Amino acid sequence: MPGLQEAFYIIAIVFMGVMFILLTALVAAVFVIRSKISKIQHQIEGRINMVTGIAEKGGELAAAAVGGVARKAKKALHK
Repeated sequence: MPGLQEAFYIIAIVFMGVMFILLTALVAAVFVIRSKISKIQHQIEGRINMVTGIAEKGGELAAAAVGGVARKAKKALHK
């Protein structure tokens, strides 16, 4: 009986050790994946902000061009 009991204790200790290592690796993997996702999110937000800025500048340029054309047309009509 003591031999069988010792075998179960050894199996339990090995199992707990392996589970502790796996749990630690899982937590580390979650933090690594979270940081990578956060990095990708910041890159995407930066690109979206860049595209938004370009679109806003394009709109301003178009408005300025339309305003310039309107001023030229107004001057042409006065002459």
